[in-house]
Parts: sequence; structure tokens; C-alpha cells
Amino acid sequence: MEIPLIGKEQKYCTSWFARIFFFDSYPLLKRSNKETLENDMIPDLKQQDQGKYVFERFSENFQAHINEKRALLRAIMSTFKSQIIWTYIILFLDNIVMMYTPVQIHKTIEYISDDEQDLYKGILLILEITLIRMLDTMLSQNGNFMLSKLGNDQLSALSIFMMKKSLSVSFLSNKQYQTGEILNLMQVDISRVLTLNVALSTVVFTPFQLTLAIYLVWQYIGISFLAGLGAMILTMMVTFALGRIGWDLQRRLMIAKDLRTKQAHEIFSSIKFVKVNSYEDYFKQKLSILRDEETRLIRNRGLVYCVMICFTYLSPQIILNATLATYILLGNELNPANVFSLISVFAILQNSVNQLPQCVNQVIESQISINRLQEFFKTEQMQLDCLTTDRNQESIIKIKGTFNWGKNIKPQENQGKDKGKNKQKNVVPEEEAPLLDTLKSINLEIEQGSFTIIMGDVGSGKTSLLQAILGEMQYQDQTNEIHVGGEISYVGQKSWIQNATLKENILFGKEYDEQRYKDALHYSCLELDIKILDKGENTMIGEKGVNLSGGQKARISIARAIYSNADIFLLDDPISAVDIHVGKFIMEQCLIRFLRGKTILLITHALNYCQYADRILLMENGQIVEDGNFQTIKASQRFWNVFEKFSKKDGEHDEVDDVVDQKQIILKKQISSQIVQAQDRDEIDDLMLQEDRQKGSIPVDVYKQFFKMNGGWPFFIAVFLVQVGQTTGKIGSTIWLAEWSNEENLTSQENLNALYIFTAFSLGTGVFALMRTSSACVKLTGTARLVHNKMINALMDASLCKFFERIPLGVLMNRLTKDMQVMDSEIFFSVSVLYVNCFNLAGNLFLNFYGSTYIILFPTLVFFYAVWKVRTFYMTCNRELYRLESISKSPILSYFSETVNGITTIRAYNKQQQFIERHTENIDLNRKIQLAQITTGLWFSMMLTFLSYIVNISAITYAVLFGHDNPALAGLLMTAASQLDMSLRNTIQNLSFFETRLISFERCYAFTKISPEPGVVQQNYIRNWPYVGQIEFNNLFVKYRENLQPALKGLTLNIQSQEKIGVVGRTGAGKSTITLALLRILESHSGQILVDGVDIAQLSLKQLRTSITMILQDSVLFQGNLRDNLDPLKQHTDEEIINIAKQCCLEELILQRQGLDTQIQDQGDNLSAGEKQLIAIARAVLKQSPIVLIDEATANIDIETESKIQETIHKAFKKCTVITIAHRINTIMMSDKQISQLIQNFGNRQRISSRI
Repeated sequence: MEIPLIGKEQKYCTSWFARIFFFDSYPLLKRSNKETLENDMIPDLKQQDQGKYVFERFSENFQAHINEKRALLRAIMSTFKSQIIWTYIILFLDNIVMMYTPVQIHKTIEYISDDEQDLYKGILLILEITLIRMLDTMLSQNGNFMLSKLGNDQLSALSIFMMKKSLSVSFLSNKQYQTGEILNLMQVDISRVLTLNVALSTVVFTPFQLTLAIYLVWQYIGISFLAGLGAMILTMMVTFALGRIGWDLQRRLMIAKDLRTKQAHEIFSSIKFVKVNSYEDYFKQKLSILRDEETRLIRNRGLVYCVMICFTYLSPQIILNATLATYILLGNELNPANVFSLISVFAILQNSVNQLPQCVNQVIESQISINRLQEFFKTEQMQLDCLTTDRNQESIIKIKGTFNWGKNIKPQENQGKDKGKNKQKNVVPEEEAPLLDTLKSINLEIEQGSFTIIMGDVGSGKTSLLQAILGEMQYQDQTNEIHVGGEISYVGQKSWIQNATLKENILFGKEYDEQRYKDALHYSCLELDIKILDKGENTMIGEKGVNLSGGQKARISIARAIYSNADIFLLDDPISAVDIHVGKFIMEQCLIRFLRGKTILLITHALNYCQYADRILLMENGQIVEDGNFQTIKASQRFWNVFEKFSKKDGEHDEVDDVVDQKQIILKKQISSQIVQAQDRDEIDDLMLQEDRQKGSIPVDVYKQFFKMNGGWPFFIAVFLVQVGQTTGKIGSTIWLAEWSNEENLTSQENLNALYIFTAFSLGTGVFALMRTSSACVKLTGTARLVHNKMINALMDASLCKFFERIPLGVLMNRLTKDMQVMDSEIFFSVSVLYVNCFNLAGNLFLNFYGSTYIILFPTLVFFYAVWKVRTFYMTCNRELYRLESISKSPILSYFSETVNGITTIRAYNKQQQFIERHTENIDLNRKIQLAQITTGLWFSMMLTFLSYIVNISAITYAVLFGHDNPALAGLLMTAASQLDMSLRNTIQNLSFFETRLISFERCYAFTKISPEPGVVQQNYIRNWPYVGQIEFNNLFVKYRENLQPALKGLTLNIQSQEKIGVVGRTGAGKSTITLALLRILESHSGQILVDGVDIAQLSLKQLRTSITMILQDSVLFQGNLRDNLDPLKQHTDEEIINIAKQCCLEELILQRQGLDTQIQDQGDNLSAGEKQLIAIARAVLKQSPIVLIDEATANIDIETESKIQETIHKAFKKCTVITIAHRINTIMMSDKQISQLIQNFGNRQRISSRI
């Protein structure tokens, strides 16, 4: 699937003037005001900026430094050395120019104070001030651009390297990293690099600024500067201490955020399991607990930052107070030139000095992330020392040695007693469990062109043998040997499907060959499926194949293997996922005939296929205990114990096969239209919806909702009044200082009284700032929590078919991570700063009027009009770029997550480079939008600065030419004028920042309005229902979505209480649709389903789904211990759980590991597919519902274990009504009734009651 990275060739402006002043972004701004921006309208990245080239340079440098302690940091420095040097040169010059401003103020006030003024000198002074301001603007904006671009280049290189590294690590054997941790490294830790560059520049240049400032202050007031320096050091120490507290809270917050993100990913990737079991409330509570802890830490961190902000306002005032007090006590007289030069110096230092502790903490946080990334980048890769491959040699496999799945991390429950910690138990890696060998003393050689079947019990090591051949397992003995001659194709036990078209899933990056493609479809039995899809082979397959049955996913995987035309086929039990006829066709026509001459290793539990094999391997406890052809191995007692039972069943289902075969022949001839209707849920070509994107201005309703959620008018007025107090204190202190410095011959007491008043104004500024920020922090944190909870509630109540099967998981996780991060922190920051900047702008304008003349009102009005026009012009583009950037992030995470889930398949087909390239394209698309955001934002900033000169230069001209009567007011005017452009720029930029961040609120708020399932709002509860478990389907029509044809058409069926119903049929024939309709995952279009005489459409979904148990085809396990996976709601004792587990053949698993405390990894990756299904069955038995639905739950279990399970199910569910869906006839032989060719019969509206 291609992404719209390049639409048309974009030309870059080559003019250095345009690049320096960012005029090259003007065409994009102009175009955005004429039409809605799309990806292909944004200029593409230059070749040297594209991810491919940045990654290659970084990769080389990392390999060169890989053995060093700080390998990753050294690699970053080496790769971007020239960029870093030039960036810091520009920033160095900017700092020098910026510190020249106090010198200009001092010169100007001295000129004004001079009785003999030279007009020519005054004009030169005005020109000098103007040119210095323009130079400062140019240097600062270009420095910001280079810092941002540097950070984005580093992020791009690290993201691509992350993908490459992930493709070389076996997450099955390297248990230190699971999907959740990897996604957090990609989403959170890599993004910290962006903040590192800005923070590091502040840490580097603040001491330089401080040195220059000390020199200037010493020049102006002599030895008195030491008092100010001491006060500055003291405030820095206090702020640094607060920063350390904030850093500790941030560290704990990241852990809490990781836990919440990981839990959300687990829940929503298994949402079908959650819904069919009505576990929504249970998982809401789990998420709520994690979110409450996260919110508590966010609030506490915010309050610490509020105190830091208070010191941000107090520190320059404290420093100035200390300096002035010392200066006065030493017997000196204040004069306007010195006073306002000091104010200018301290104003410049204010941001840098007060940001220094926070920036130091950000550097520390970034270093933690860099260390985490470095640890992963240097983690153990696949052990391939013993693996030799030659894809040009004959297809032969040799494997010798003992293999394991790596070190088992033995979790330990950490119940911290810290007051600030949640009481929940956090699982942390404490110690490593003993290393267990999975494959023992393997010595196997597979001949070219042979067909080998691998068989054995659950957990005997069959899958591990194939994984060892692929190089996924680890070993200790260096004499181990694996040789693979030829190309490999692999079909896993759990089919991996991409979010792409059916055709793209089969081609898998290979060039299209028509005949080979037709053969792949034919021999994987996909031809009928292609015909019944609306878009045929170009039909989009949803994420993880959500719109396909298990059999269809397996057959697509088989088709992919066939089309690859490889020399070696490794097939991990794909036959169990398809029905008996498809399985027979694939075995006889595909594996035996079409692939004759290929080397095939097939794992299967269907022992009747052993007769076709050239060689059979029987495995037990990780060893090959029997090896020979069918005639030889069938003499083995081990083999006979299993095969005898299967042969008994096999004889019983031959008759059924004949009946079904006859119906299948008729079905093939007719190509029944009813089957077409059964598959109509696949007809939608745009199954996966594009991420919703609002266009134009943010709707007024969004502002209203945000305003309402944050306290409405009462809270707004309260904060407004507090901000008025803060601004009054700031302006009052400045005016008082101007008046004070203009007085002459004051006594010591008069100077002290003036100092006390100045101190009162200063302290008031800090106190009001603390009141404003702390109240905003508490309120906005509560709003973020409220929105998150509403969003989770809406998501949990959303329809599986209409929402979750159509929205990629990456889109959903983007809302729960990136957008919630904005809600948690950035909106609070933007609202808080917006208040300050708006009032600072008003204060600066007032000071300009106060210090000059009201004539300046005219240029001010012109200025505001021009700013309004420019802002309107800019914001149209900025909103769309922000939305496009947010949307372009989702595919990066989705594709990365998809890749990690299918990593074994990707490596088996040697497609790593293909996926790295696609990931690079996704990143480049996101980066070019980010670059457009940066350049247009800097163009806007430049324009604001230049426009501010209308007022700025007017005020300065007035001060220079007409301010000699009152030098203090002239100094006041100069100080205010020098800060006007910054105040305006900050106000407009923060207004834009707030508006763009409000888009995250808009996106999250949209998810709170998701339409719920119809039964969610129904509260009808019937006591003691269901009574006996009788089920009636009356003329039932079911659609997957409104615009599709019915999937079930006129279904009429009566199932008596405690009756056992077996359902068989062709893969994709619609067998699972009955179970989905019974659980109201699919609502009936017409007709009804009655359970014990009650129409289920009138019941609440909670009562319905709680009363019915469903064992899904794909077993679902969550990370945690075995106890929580068997009994999530904690309704049973350990004794009851163990008894049921033993009945379900889990006794060996419990005994060999840590009992019910056995840790289950993410998605149960440390268990075989069979073991996962056994746990799912045991969980269903524990639920004890009167109605049980079993959807091919024994597909990956060997025949002997299945026989035990069937007996267990028969006993455990003896008093239950059971509907079993299966591909194997023997699976449902204990049923009272059997249904075959479900959709054919239902489509004809015929009653089914055929007894065997």
C-alpha cells in the first residue's frame, strides 16, 4: 500500500534571503488560504534531509561507537556534528546581540540626559537600535529553526534505527522487551530528543549570558552587583531543588503513563474478548485506577511547577531588590540610565536563569531516555552465529544442538509503602529464573524435496523446532549448528495479516506474476472468496484481518507462502484453522502435488495426513523421540496411542464427510448467492476508516465545551481578577522604579521606604502568579481526567463491527497517548502562559502610552490591524498542518506495531528492508509536515516582529527626540518598547499554540461522542434469567453494517435446553455469525432471537453477555499471572481454579512452573498456542454460564488433548446449552445435533434438524 508522500515535484526557493527570513514558506501559506491543504501540497524533503540518508549516517556512527559506554550519545554527536556546530555558532552570536540591548538603553538614556543633544547622533542611535533588533530577530529565529531541524533529524534517525533493531531482535527469546515496552520506546523516549536540544542549548548558554550580565552590572553599579549575584545563586538553588522534585515526579509519572498505555493497548487490541465476556466494567476499573495514579502525579508535578513559576516571577525582583538595596546602603544615588539598564539585563536573564533548573532536569530526563534506547539498541540480537544460509544452494536443512527461549524474568510483586504510590501491585523484574532448555539434543537433517510432518502433544516443542530453524531461539553451546539452503516461506500458527489489500498480503512485496498469483489463489482455496468480495483481490483487509475468519486468514498466509515460490516451506499447523475439505484439498492438491519437489516441514494434529509424508517426526518434551516414514513410525507405541484414538474418530466421520462432500459439489456448481450474502461484511472496500480530520476553524462548540468543563464563567472571572493583580504588581513596580530613580537628593530613609514599596509590588506579582497557576493546574488536570474517563467509557460501549473493526488500533492509541499528553500538560501550560502574555502585552502597551504620548495610539491601531490580518492568514495554514501532522503520526505507530507483531514472518521471508523502507516513508511524510509547521511558524514570528517595529520604533523615536524632560520615563519607554515585540510575539504564538493544542481536546472530545451499542442504554434486567437455556431463532436477518447485504438470511432454528449443537461448514461460510448475533455483537436487522422466551433485543447487554460464555477462536491472554487470566473477576478460590485447570489438562503447566503465580507474558508469548487455548477453555468452565458458545477453540490442540478437552467440556457443560463451531467433524461428534453448510440452508430459510 502506497502512502501519499510525494504528489508532485516541489521546487525549493534557492534565495538565501528567502531562506533566512523564511519567505520560502509563503507559497504554502498562500495556497492554504485558497484550498484545504493535503499531504501532496507540502514541499517534499530535500534528499539530504530524507530519513534514508540520515539513518545511514547514524547507523555507521553507532556501529563505530557501539562498544563505548555512551555509544548512542557519541553516535548522535558524530552524525550531526556539522549541524550542531553551525547551530551553536548562530546561537552564540544571538546571545551576544541580545546582551547588547542593555548597552543601547544605557547609551540612549545618557543621550537623553545630556543637555546638549546632537540630532544627527540621535538619528544614528535610532537606526542602530532598529538594526540591532532586526539582527537579533534574524539570529534567534534561525537559531530556533536549526535547533528544531536538528531535533527532527535525530528523531528520524532514531525511529528508523528502532525499526531496524526491532527486526533483528527475537522478542520470543528476549523477554526483557515486549510489545508495550517497544511501543513506549518508540512513542515516548525517542520524542525526548526534541526537548533535549532546546534544553541543552539553555544549559550551555545561560552561564555565558550570566558572565556577560555580571560584567555589564559591574560596569554600571560596581561592587553592588555581588548582592544581586548572591541573590541569583540563592534563587537558582531553590529553583533547582524544586526542579529535582519535579524530575522525580516526572520519572514516576512516566512509569505510570507506561503502565496505563500498556494496559490500554492490551485491552483495545483484545476488545472482542472484552465485549463477549462483558468485562467492560472490570477493565474500565483497571484503567481508572491507573489513570487516577497518573492524574495524581500530573497534578503534583504541576503544583511543583507552579511554585517554580512563582519563583520565575519573584527571582528577578529579588535580585533587583538585593542589588538596589546594597547600592543604596553604600551611599549611591539611583539614576535612570543605571536602573533601566539593570532592569533590561535582569529581564534578559530571567527566562534563561529560571528555565535553567527545568532545562537541566529535561537534559537528565532525556539522558534517561537515551540510556533506555541505548540499552535496547545494544540488547541481544538473534543468535545467528551457528546459522548459515545460502539461498542459492539446494533446499536442505541441518540442525544440531540444544536450544532455549532465553532467560525467564521472574517477576516479583513490589508493594511500595510510599505515601505517594498507589496501593496496586506493580510487577517489576527482580531476578532471573533458571534457564530451561526447550529443544534438547536435536540432530536433524532434512533432505531436499522431502515432505516431513512433525507431530506431538501440546508443548512438546514442535513450534520451537521451526523457530530454531528460523534462528529465533537462543543457545549456550557454541557447537550448535543450523544450516538452511534455499529461500524460506513460513506460515505461523497464528496468521499474521497486514492492514492492506488481499492482493498486497499475498504478493508481500514481490513483483506481480499472473500465473503464479492464480496458482496461489487456487491452491489456497481463495478463488471463491475473491469472487464474493465487492472489490475482489483489491478489497482492504482490516487490521489483524478483523474482517476475515480464522480459516481465511490461514489460507491467505498459505497463499503468501505459495506465491513466494520458496525452496523451503515451514508450516506451523495451518490445516487446523480450515475445514476438513479445504484441509484435504490443500494437503492433497497443494502440498503433495503442486509443491512436489519443495522441502516441506508441516506441523499438524490431523494424523490421517501422516500417510502422505515422506518422513514423520514425533516430539516429546523437546526431543525427537521417533523418526521415520509412516510405515516405520506407526509401529511405535507412542504414535499408536494417539493414532488409535484418531482412527476411531476417523471412521465415524467418513459418512459425514461423504454427505458434506456431496453438498459441497452442489455448492460449487451453484456458487450460491447465499454464500455471497454470507460474506457481504467483506464487501466494503474502505473497511478501515481514515482518521477523522476536521477542516477549517475549530468549531465554536469545542471552545464552549472546553470553557464549560473548566469551570465556566465563575472560574474564568476568578482567574481574570488574579491575573489583574499580578499584572498590576508588575507594572506598578516598574512605574514606581521609574519615578523613584528620577528623584534626586533623597534621604536614606526615603530610599528605604521607596524600596519597601517596590518590594511589596514585587512580592504581590509572585503571590498572584502562584494563585493563578495552581488553580489552573488543579482545574485543567481534572478536566483531562474527566475527558479521559468519558473517552474510555465511550470506547468501551462502542460497537465492535461499526467502530473497532474499522478504526486502526494506532489511531485509537494516538488519542490515548499523544493527544492525552497534550491534554495533561501542554494545554495547562498554554492556558497559563496565554493569560500572562495577554496581560503583559496590555501592560507593555500601557507603559508605551504612559512613557510617551497618546499620539502613539495611531501606529498602535495600525499595528493591531496588520497583526490581525497576518494571524488570520497564518492560522488557516497552521490549523491544517497541525491536523495533518497529528494524522500522519498514527501510521508510524500502527505500522511499527503491526511490524513487531509479524516480525517472525517478516524475517522468515527476508523482507526486513521492505518494512524499513515503508517505515522511513511514513516518517518522512510526518517530518515534511513538521518542517512546514516550523518554517511557517517562524515566518509568522518574523512578521510579528517586523510589524511590532511600527509601534516600537515610534516609541523609541519619541523617547530619543522628545524624552529629555524626563529621562526616567524615557528609560521606562525604552524598556517597554524593547519588550513589546517579544510580548506581542509570545501572545500571538501562545494563542496559536493554544488553538492548535485545543485540536487534541477536539479529537479526544470527538471520541467521547462515539455512538454506543444499542443494548448499552437498555437497563432491562430479568431476575434468574436465563432459566433453562432454550434458544429460538425466528426468521433472523443479520447485517454487519447498514449498507451491506444480510449475512444471515431468514435463519429459523430451535435449540432445546441443555442441547449440544455442532456447526460445521466451509471456511468463511458464516458459522461465527450465529454466535455474534446471539451475543448482540451484531444486531438483528429483522426477526428475533428468543432465549427462554425472552427477546434478547430487549435485554441489557451486560445481563445478556454475562449469562453466555464464548470461547473464541483466537485465545486472548493478558500480561499478569495465571490466576488473573483464569479468574479475572476474582470470583473463585485458588482450590477451585486449580481443580478446573487440572480438568482442562493444565496440570503439567502448573506443576512445571510457579503454579497460579506463573507469569503470562504479553499476549501469552511464553506459551504455545495449545496452552493458550487450554487456559481460555478453563476460564470458560470457571464462568459457569447456562449457555456456552465454542468457536473452533480446539483448532490448535492435538487429537489426544482435544479428546480430553471434549470429555471435560461434555462433563463441565452437561447442564448447559452448547453451540460448537468446528472444522473437524470429530470435534462435534458428542453433539446432539449437527448443522452443515450453514449459510446455504439458512439462505433458503429451511429448518435445520438433521441428526447423525
